[in-house]
Amino acid sequence: MRRVTNAGLEKRVGEIISMIINGADRGDIVRYSSKNWGIGERQIDKYIVKAKLRIQREITKNIEFDYAKAIIRYETLYKKAIEVEDYRLALSINKELSSIQGLQKLEIKHSGNIEFISNIPD
Repeated sequence: MRRVTNAGLEKRVGEIISMIINGADRGDIVRYSSKNWGIGERQIDKYIVKAKLRIQREITKNIEFDYAKAIIRYETLYKKAIEVEDYRLALSINKELSSIQGLQKLEIKHSGNIEFISNIPD
């Protein structure tokens, strides 16, 4: 059996990514791949692993980018609110910005006795 080229491999993994995103399960992917590419389950499983890793890498990249984009948007909105002297809006934006950056201080007060409960049988 002929080996697939790197470009062909990338195309196949890309198709599997699309199938995963559109809700296909392993069985759907196996049927499609064996019918269209004439490969066995072990090879298909390798493609699925590559597809999932690529999806995961893209999500990680997007989370970092989306976080930075959100911060910049809030800062831009804050600046515009200050320029038009809308201090209530500026305060609201500042609270949201502090919240997504994790800058809000959380205080927990407790009173009474602290009891330790063990689920280990005697």
